[in-house]
Amino acid sequence: MKRHKPLKSVSHNFGNSLVSCMNHIEDNYFLGHLLKQARKTKCSKLEVDILNKEMSPAKLLTKPVIKSLNNWISLYPDMVERSGSSMDYVKSAKLTIEFNLNESRLDSTFKKYIENPYVCEVVIIDDKGKVYNKKQEGWWFPET
Repeated sequence: MKRHKPLKSVSHNFGNSLVSCMNHIEDNYFLGHLLKQARKTKCSKLEVDILNKEMSPAKLLTKPVIKSLNNWISLYPDMVERSGSSMDYVKSAKLTIEFNLNESRLDSTFKKYIENPYVCEVVIIDDKGKVYNKKQEGWWFPET
């Protein structure tokens, strides 16, 4: 029997997978590509409507960023179904990733990269209007 409750886990797992070290595209990690472009354009916030496959702003959407987002968006329905829930219950699913470009520090591992803090939030609204959201925070640096 399909349930609504697993949508909370979906919000966590989707965001966590997207920003994890397992999400390597071409020569860098997803967050590395995104941060590099954010620094270049001074645009710090990415917004994605997962259900409608809409991403903005355009100036953050480099080829690797688009490639990764499209991949994860295509996996989203299966992630929902495998969780024990149903896409019929999902009325809205949005992702935001925002970097604080005004704060930076030397990375604690390699001691040679400058990293910035980020917040990744996934918000799912079900067919009953209940909100499931997960906010993840961390620090990242562009590797190249």
